[in-house]
Formats: sequence, C-alpha cells, structure tokens
Amino acid sequence: MRTDLLIKTSFLFRVIFMLLGMMVLVACNKEEQQEQSRQDIAVECCGAILTWNEIDSLTAGYSPEDSMRVVDEYIRSWAIEHLMYADSKVVNKDRIEKMVDDYRRSLYAYEYEQMLITEAGGQVVEDSTVESFYQEHKDQILLSEMLIKGALLVVPNEAPNMEEVRKYLSNLNDENSLEWVEKYAYQYGVGYELFVDEWRSREEVLERIPIEMMELDKMLNKGKLIELNDSINTYFLEIDSYCAVGSVMPMDYARKQIEDNILRTRNEEFIRTARQKLYDESLKNGKLKRYAK
Repeated sequence: MRTDLLIKTSFLFRVIFMLLGMMVLVACNKEEQQEQSRQDIAVECCGAILTWNEIDSLTAGYSPEDSMRVVDEYIRSWAIEHLMYADSKVVNKDRIEKMVDDYRRSLYAYEYEQMLITEAGGQVVEDSTVESFYQEHKDQILLSEMLIKGALLVVPNEAPNMEEVRKYLSNLNDENSLEWVEKYAYQYGVGYELFVDEWRSREEVLERIPIEMMELDKMLNKGKLIELNDSINTYFLEIDSYCAVGSVMPMDYARKQIEDNILRTRNEEFIRTARQKLYDESLKNGKLKRYAK
C-alpha cells in the first residue's frame, strides 16, 4: 500500500512539473510574441500604433530613395491625423455627432433607395424608347467634339508595298481589302487600330498621329486617306466617316447617353413616388405622428 502511495505521489509530481514546464514555455512564447510585436511597431501616437508590416505594403515597386520619401510622407500624414483627432476634443462634440448621424441616415436612405430600384427592375431601356427620345430631342443632342470612324495604320518609313497599302486602306468595306491590310499590319505594322464600327473622338485620334488639330480638320476635306510622316514612321489614317462639332450626335454614339438620361429620370420619379407613399402610409398607420403647434 505504501508502494502504491509512492507511485501515485511520484506520478503527481511528474504531472505538476510537466504543467509548470508548459506554463513556462507558454509564458516565454507569449513574451517572445510580444517582443516581436513591439519590434514591428513603427510609430506610436496618442494610443494608436502603426506597424512596419502596414508600411511595407506601400513601398512595393519603389526605388529605395522613393520608398523613404513615401514612408516619411505616410507616417507624417498618419501622425498628424491622429494628433489632430486627439486635440479635436475641444471642438463641439454634439455638432460632430449630429453631422455623423445625419450622414449615417442619408447613407442608409440612399442604399435603401438603390435596393428599391433594383427590386423594382426597369433598369433596361427598350430600343423603341431610346429611338423615340432621339427623334424628339435631336436638336438638343449636338456634338461638342468631332467624331471619326476609320482605321489607323503605322508602319516604318522603309516598309514595302506602300502603294498597295494606300489602295487597300481606301477600300476597307471590302473583306479582301480588310484581310490584306490586317495581314500587312501584322507583318510590318508598328501600330494598327480598326474602328470602322465605333466612333472615336478627334482628340483620341490626334494622340496617335503627329498632326495638329487644325491641320487634321483641313485634311478631312481633301480626301478619305490621310498620310503623314515623321523621321521614323509613316501614318495612314483612313476616314470612313466623320461628324463635325455642332452636328447632331449619331444615334449609335448617343445611345448610352440617352439610356443613362432615361434611367436617371425614371429612377428619380420612382424614388419620389416611393418616398411619398412611405410618408402617406406612415401617417395612416400611426408610425408618423404630426401635432398642431
């Protein structure tokens, strides 16, 4: 019996030592983690902490010099924001809280309105509606910029078969011509853009060719194919069609603008009706109560 007691006592001591060892290990690990966390701290200000881990994500791709500048500027902005927030306790808190509450209510109301609009559907505008709007408001849908349809081919000055380039570019509506131009562009082209089915603004085109706006406008009246050179490349601009500033906006270009306008008007009317309905029903069911002065 005494032997059993000694065995049990020995076992109990071993368990206690094991538990103590585990506790020490956990405490050491915790201290090590805390020390690592302390080492990761870059800035402390007014009880807030900014870590190097957060900062390092800002400097990816920067040179060492630029990284230092970015880090310094970020730390400065971060610190000033927290310092000003700490000092801002002297301002009118009630006014701030009211502004926050007003913004929160507005934000919730806006999100609720968007949910109502989505649930109601009606986010698709029929083609017939767009066309009717276009016909009724043609005199108001005018261009503020020139639009162009066509193709742009850029090749080195020494590229071969320039005469054939001019010939085939001038007839892009023919499938064989288009195929020839695309093969040529693939083989010799420095740049190639085909936009015979979509409008481009004059400014977009001017970004790609060495010519001033007034010169381009003059050339548009001389013919469909415009050819320009610089010291390296030859630029071919094939004009399939164009619309001048002040003319009626083409239907295919105006469609998105018209759809957005119709949807905006439709949604505004829907929300107006929903707001009034909510107000009227709340008066009826007692959720809203008005009192005489």
